[in-house]
Amino acid sequence: MKNLADNADLGKRPRFIPLKYRFILISSLLLIVLLGAIAVILSIYQSATIRNMVERRGIAIAQSLAATSKAALATYNYIAIEQTVNQAVQDPDTLYVIIHDKEDRVAGYSRRPDLQGEYLTDAVTERALAAAAAHSIQRGTWGAENIPVLDVSVPVFLPGSELRWGTIRVGVSLQPMYRQIHQTWLIIALLGLVALAGGVLLSIWAAGRITRPLNALVRATVQAARGNLQQRIEIRTRDEVEVLADNFNAMIGEILAQREQLKEQLIEIRRLQRYTEQLLNTMSDGLLSVTRTGKIATMNPAARCMSGLDGEVAKELHISHLQAQTPALSDYVNELLQESFGSRQQEIHIRGVSHPRVILASSSVLRDADGNFAELIVNLHDITELKKLEARVRQTERLAALGTLAAGMAHEIRNPLSAIKTFVQLLPRKLERPGFLEKFNRTVPRELDRINRLIEDLLQLAREPRYHFVPVHVQSLLKQCVELFDEDLKKTEIRCRTQFPQTDSGVILADSDQLIKAFHNLVRNAVQAMPDGGELTIEVARRETVPFETVMNANQQGWIQISFKDTGAGISAEDARNIFNPFFTTKDTGTGLGLAITHKVITEHGGQIDVQTINEEGTCFIIYLPALKR
Repeated sequence: MKNLADNADLGKRPRFIPLKYRFILISSLLLIVLLGAIAVILSIYQSATIRNMVERRGIAIAQSLAATSKAALATYNYIAIEQTVNQAVQDPDTLYVIIHDKEDRVAGYSRRPDLQGEYLTDAVTERALAAAAAHSIQRGTWGAENIPVLDVSVPVFLPGSELRWGTIRVGVSLQPMYRQIHQTWLIIALLGLVALAGGVLLSIWAAGRITRPLNALVRATVQAARGNLQQRIEIRTRDEVEVLADNFNAMIGEILAQREQLKEQLIEIRRLQRYTEQLLNTMSDGLLSVTRTGKIATMNPAARCMSGLDGEVAKELHISHLQAQTPALSDYVNELLQESFGSRQQEIHIRGVSHPRVILASSSVLRDADGNFAELIVNLHDITELKKLEARVRQTERLAALGTLAAGMAHEIRNPLSAIKTFVQLLPRKLERPGFLEKFNRTVPRELDRINRLIEDLLQLAREPRYHFVPVHVQSLLKQCVELFDEDLKKTEIRCRTQFPQTDSGVILADSDQLIKAFHNLVRNAVQAMPDGGELTIEVARRETVPFETVMNANQQGWIQISFKDTGAGISAEDARNIFNPFFTTKDTGTGLGLAITHKVITEHGGQIDVQTINEEGTCFIIYLPALKR
């Protein structure tokens, strides 16, 4: 068993105690406790029984003496009383008999005639004479040898009288009782020792029967722990140990099968690892994984090139190392780590040594088996060429729209030029006519102003924007715009209703003059759409998401939605598709450049404008502008 313990001890463990010895020890302790409890209960019960027998015997003797001594006490016949007490002590277990008269003097004392007529002052006598019960039992000692005695006292009453005429005291020796109790304890102890020896022998036999197959199992598990799985245990005990052995054999077989499966899976994992490493090394997109503490766990060559960390050791990198080369990327990752670890796309501008690049960064969260945050995965896609392509496409679109603009300009300019040409042709013939020169001076400058306004609008639509962006409150700009149209709204009987949030809806980065001009065009269109009166509703709301795909910038937190809704006649779906094109208009007057300019202003502010309309039910222009972080 010692060798077995040495084999099982695979490191620093508590002292090994074989199961056999534990079983024997526990069984012996249980037997000792059980037999001890039985012995104590039996001894207590036997002692109580013997003590009750002694007490009943003493009471019986005292009551018998009380019955025979009534007449002698009533007549003060001390001689008869003396003879009675001397006869009562013939039993060797009765040590003394004392009879007191009604004055508590000794009327008779066995073998002590010298005490007749005396008062006894010991404590036992005083308690016996003072007792008011039918009998009193006390323990004490008697004689020079201090023999343990049971003092039983019984009061004597005459028939028809409640006055006590005397007291009978009987002293019964307790030595026989103690000898009998000791003999009982000795017999119980001997029987307990015999039962304990038998129980220990039985536990040794049972422990050997149980531990022998268990030892075989232990040796097999030690060999299995060392890697020897080519073994099988045959145990036939027809109990749980046999079931345990069968389960061990099944477990060994399952482990062997799992080992083979793990070998195959390890080969597959290594193949996938090589594939993943090759894929990360050859992919053009950058891949970056960051732990919650900011340590860079993975960084493929493309990401290292984009971040300017080509010469660094990836295992020693922290996200703070990106601050020097690509601060925008570092800030983007830090924000995701500090906030809600959600997915977010953002354009990041990197100013390289040769030329600046634009990176589209998107993120996702890698979680462990318990759903807790493990790593932040950042994908970096170089969209520099895409941005250049978009710029070229926009240039192509502008060139394609040049024909439409030219046609619109020819139409808009032809009318005032025709009027000017007509007056110029008539000028030589009608110069002297009254009123002609006045009409000429009124018409020609007006048409020239019309051409000038058209050219100014075209220049504003075509020139590169030179905006001065500052943080502004949307609600204050809308209030200024409504105040400008206050008189026009009253004249056309249009009720303007504003729905602003009770709390501040947010701040945007905008050019106030350009944005007010865009709002001005929308309010003017609404007024022109309701010539017979109606209701214009301007509503501002905060939105976390928008119904179109977009990429949020680093300083943005949500969107501000602005709605301009009128109750006019509305426009058709076909016209709504062309409503932001230059020179497109459904009105009899106007150049059709107002909404085109509005669309340009909104897009230059990083927002988007959309129109929702139903014939005969009104039109609603909805603007989405990026809100600054609070």
